Amino acid sequence: MNETAAALAGAPPTAAGPAPACQNCGTPLLGPHCYRCGQPVNGLVRHFSSIMGDFADSVLNIDARVFRTLWPLFARPGFLSREYFAGRRVRYVSPVRLFVFLSIVTFFVAQLMVGFSGDAAVIGDPVTVEDDGTANVQFNGRDWDPKTNPVDIGWLPAFADRWVNEQIGHGVANVAELKKSPNQERFKEALLGAVPSTLFVLLPIFALMLKLAYLFKRRLYMEHLIVALHSHAFLCLALLLVFGLDALGEAIPALAPATGPAEGLLALWMPLYLLLMQKRVYGQGWPMTLLKYGVLGICYSLLLSFGMVATVVASIVWM
Repeated sequence: MNETAAALAGAPPTAAGPAPACQNCGTPLLGPHCYRCGQPVNGLVRHFSSIMGDFADSVLNIDARVFRTLWPLFARPGFLSREYFAGRRVRYVSPVRLFVFLSIVTFFVAQLMVGFSGDAAVIGDPVTVEDDGTANVQFNGRDWDPKTNPVDIGWLPAFADRWVNEQIGHGVANVAELKKSPNQERFKEALLGAVPSTLFVLLPIFALMLKLAYLFKRRLYMEHLIVALHSHAFLCLALLLVFGLDALGEAIPALAPATGPAEGLLALWMPLYLLLMQKRVYGQGWPMTLLKYGVLGICYSLLLSFGMVATVVASIVWM
């Protein structure tokens, strides 16, 4: 194996010696992997530091590509998508890995930022709504009550009805607790916390909307999906910065007057970025770009709002 590695580290094979062969299938090697069977030249019998380096590169993708990707993702609208379509893909983090990583990190950071600490109702515990009349739920013209006036859906089995009433009880109790809390920032944080998971679900729908908007461009759906991956990765990165500014303002109150305007600039940069990205990737004139951007923006904003509300409601019920 040492001879094989040494041969690969040097110049291409010449008449001075035969080309190293794959130890699995015997095919002459032209690189670090066999082009026929795919087996890598380097196995596990080598220095531990080399193995850990490969692990970090393949699993965490900690290499120069990260730094070549994050800055243009944030500051150069459409650049990564155009580079991908031009065939320059290896030098940057792949769109799928980039979006999945940023969405997962943003999701977990959002959950940490939300930090609901109210005493939620426990499944099976009796729930009453007399504590806060504004949290009442109407059913059959009367206030919902798990004992005297529960939800009863005729075509559902009894255990399903019990589950529905338990979830309603969770929501009623948690809303009442939130209304008593003096910290109304929870609602803002809950909305922001719902964005990452909503973006993840809506991504393929947004790609389909781009396909319909540019139907006569004869682009494949996967091309629009690449654009959607990059745009949603940018939104996740921008949200991470918003969460970071929020945390910085809370940790260092002296910086709070500066973090507010910075968040405002980020809020302005997000729609402007998406507009510039659409213009640069698809290359249409400004009138058509603005028209399509407006239609797509309205439709997607409605979908995003609906998804966020549904996610927040589910979070309140199950928090």
